[in-house]
Amino acid sequence: MSQLSPQGFEAPERPERFQAPTVPISCPPKTEEDCRPSPSIQSIKRCLICRKRVGLTGFRCRCGDIFCKLHRYSDSHDCSFDYKAVGREQIAKANPLIRAAKIIKI
Repeated sequence: MSQLSPQGFEAPERPERFQAPTVPISCPPKTEEDCRPSPSIQSIKRCLICRKRVGLTGFRCRCGDIFCKLHRYSDSHDCSFDYKAVGREQIAKANPLIRAAKIIKI
C-alpha cells in the first residue's frame, strides 16, 4: 500500500515489525536460606581498637579501617598509611619541574 506524503511523493513501504515468540521463563523456587543475608555481607561497624559500635558516626581512615571518635586520628591507632609519600606525590604533580636552557642560543 503506498501513501502520498504532503509533498506528493510516495512514502516507502515499511516492513512489519518482528515480534519474538514469548516463552514463559520458570525460576527455581526460593528457599528460606536464599532470602537470609549472609553474615559476611552484613557486618556491624565497630572501632578497630576498642570494638565500640560506631554506627553512622564511624570515621573511615585512609588505611581503610573504621574508628570511633577517640581513635580516628592516625597517631591514636598506629595508622599504616604513608601520609608523607602521598604529600610528596601531590606536591610533585602540582609543581612541575621547569628548567631553563643553560646556553643561550643565538
